[in-house]
Amino acid sequence: MILSGVGRRHGARRPWVLRGVDLELPAGTLVRIEGPNGAGKSTLLRLLAGVGAPTEGRVTGRPRTAYVPERFPAALPFTAAGYLVHMGRAHGLTAAEAATRAAGWLERFGAEGYARTPVAELSKGTAQKVAVAQALMAAPGLLVLDEAWTGLDAGARAELDRAVAERLGDGATVVFVDHDPHRLAGASPTAHRLEGAGLVPVTATSEGPRVRIEATCQDPTSVPPELPDGTTLERAGAGTPAAIRLTTTTAHSDPLLRALLAADPPWHITGLTRLPARVPASVPGARADSTTVHGPDGTTAREPDGTYCARDRARGSDHGRDAAPAPADDPPLAPYGRALRRTAALTRYQTALLARSQRWLAPVLLYAAALGIGVRAGQPVLDSLGYASAVLLPVAAWIVRICATQEPPAARAVSAAAVGPRRAHLAALVAGLACALGLGCAGAAFVLLISDPADTGGTVAVPLLPAALAGLGAITCCALLGAAVGALCTRPLVHRRGWSLAAAALGSLSVLVAGVSPANAAVSALVSGSATGTVPSTSLPAAAALAVAAGAAALTSRTSALRG
Repeated sequence: MILSGVGRRHGARRPWVLRGVDLELPAGTLVRIEGPNGAGKSTLLRLLAGVGAPTEGRVTGRPRTAYVPERFPAALPFTAAGYLVHMGRAHGLTAAEAATRAAGWLERFGAEGYARTPVAELSKGTAQKVAVAQALMAAPGLLVLDEAWTGLDAGARAELDRAVAERLGDGATVVFVDHDPHRLAGASPTAHRLEGAGLVPVTATSEGPRVRIEATCQDPTSVPPELPDGTTLERAGAGTPAAIRLTTTTAHSDPLLRALLAADPPWHITGLTRLPARVPASVPGARADSTTVHGPDGTTAREPDGTYCARDRARGSDHGRDAAPAPADDPPLAPYGRALRRTAALTRYQTALLARSQRWLAPVLLYAAALGIGVRAGQPVLDSLGYASAVLLPVAAWIVRICATQEPPAARAVSAAAVGPRRAHLAALVAGLACALGLGCAGAAFVLLISDPADTGGTVAVPLLPAALAGLGAITCCALLGAAVGALCTRPLVHRRGWSLAAAALGSLSVLVAGVSPANAAVSALVSGSATGTVPSTSLPAAAALAVAAGAAALTSRTSALRG
């Protein structure tokens, strides 16, 4: 993955947050981004994850990506397992695979007891475990962590360290920001620092002299639960007494010795060796000086040459491991099919989010009330269908506005990293349009049940099936144009809620009354046909509305990437 001349600014009149950033991220590398608060670390990570597009420059070669935001939102109307299944399907997993991996990762982070708990009821630390799990369950080729360790307990932090090592061992790239300067120091990350609006490499330095402690104990489980950062643990055997070897810095050696001697039962120190300084592997010509095993179970190991042991990967947990790569002889359109399935999965997620949030209730009640007031039993069917279509347009704009704004920003960033910001925004628009179309079809069925299949004067019979088709065409036309109005009058084009509501109301009215509007043409055709008893064709206005809606969706989806 390569960033070439990437720049990012927030608004045309604001200074550049990033400018001229060049960065190459080979597969299997661990990269740390440093810099003071406000330097643009989170902005850079969002660009790497594909949450937003750069203002200038380009990003090429991005693999399948997962992103953990700095603060994961609690305002999601799903259980922890339900949310993870939705995100797993957005990453391309089947429902069964997503459910299995979700359960596995929750177990690894000690949160299996919260699988059926609503996310809104989780503590900050447990919610953060869900955020980390959604990223790891897809086994991404690029893992972007924005202070992902914040809020996690000691066991979960250690588990995340092991998960990062697993991803690196499988050839993935991991980019992270963390407030702890020693985070993952034992893995020798390549560091870059943001200065001004640019990115400069940090020269790696040695870690200073280290100490190797060898000890035995009758109880192998009495290892201190929290080892200092940068400390490695090796088990010499599974017999009794158990033997371990700990390698740490001189600054951490005395506290570690005291912890071993104070354990119950205490450890017997059998060896104490001073080692030379270790130079990080990112320094040219440097080599690791010993095998490193992260964690007491030996699930992840690094050989002296920096490669990971296939033997230990086979022994380790398979939760969240990637499925087999696609065969090389995949048909040419296979990537498009996979992208379509992932977008469809995110559309289902957006629909479920709308249904569970109950924000649909107000526009649905408004539409039902409008039909109850304006449609009476025995009225001409074409007149009533025209009225039902016209009323649907502002309701559709309202529903699409809800779908475009209902997801919390951090959760939206996670979705955008999974499928891309354009597809994530398009999924929200499609979910809103589908809801509006379903509502319009229900309204049309109600009209057909109680209306009189005759002209306005009641003298000419109107065939019911052609009238129903003409009414559905008008409803489709108004739903599409309402969706276009809703998309254009909210984020990412209009951010202020007051302005958004006013623009949506004015836009809906304008689309209904403008003579050149397809919605006006479709509704007018139904009213005119009712006067003569002739069923009009509304297919042409519906086709024109489809073109307008597609243009609005393309514009707002592109803008959502630029402003993401």
